[in-house]
Amino acid sequence: MRTARASRPRRSRSSGAHPALPLSYQEIIERTPSLDPAEEAVLLERAALGTAAARTLAKTAVSPSLRADLEARVKSGQYAKERLVLAYLRIVPDVVGAYAGRLPFMDLVQEGNVGLVRAAENYDPAHGTFAAFATRWVRRSVVRAIVAGRRAEAAETGPFEGGTPSAEQSILRRRVRQALAQLDAVETRVLEMRFGLVDGTTRTLEEISRRLGVTRERVQQILNEALLRLRDVVAPLPAVA
Repeated sequence: MRTARASRPRRSRSSGAHPALPLSYQEIIERTPSLDPAEEAVLLERAALGTAAARTLAKTAVSPSLRADLEARVKSGQYAKERLVLAYLRIVPDVVGAYAGRLPFMDLVQEGNVGLVRAAENYDPAHGTFAAFATRWVRRSVVRAIVAGRRAEAAETGPFEGGTPSAEQSILRRRVRQALAQLDAVETRVLEMRFGLVDGTTRTLEEISRRLGVTRERVQQILNEALLRLRDVVAPLPAVA
């Protein structure tokens, strides 16, 4: 008598591991099941409902019962976005490969991760398939990082108000970049918005909550976890004046 064989989860399809990818990143890609069209459609719907619920909570006074329902939708939407990001994480190294050598590979991967998170946050079916939309956002984020890197390099080689960065500051910057590469895309995005790492604008937990479509408490939890991981990675840092 034959015994039923346990079904195996579908794996994410990837073009192959890039030699510069950390093993932990490769393992996430390999462990994450891919999505069939029906699963993806459900996740996209939940993500949209969660975003709409977060906007309602931020702008409208609601009854306790409605608040509970909206918060449940926000939580479900956040899970859906995270699941989409994980399922499409494999596209980031593929996109980055076209820009290899412009910046350190993992710096570009991290920027691509941020673009992927933003795609999950901003997707609209009118923009086409999520796969195409996500690829555009990843590429846009990578290109912007390259342009910003070139501008920063040009500034450092030209006249510098206040002088060039000290050796300690240069070390600190490099260590922070290395540490950020250890975080996942959501943690990096929260840190960027909280401390203005990209555009110089710091944002409150409430602002981050609205942008990500999650509760304030979830943002605080992500922030705390990210800072703890950063502390473990970069400590001890050199003193900077």
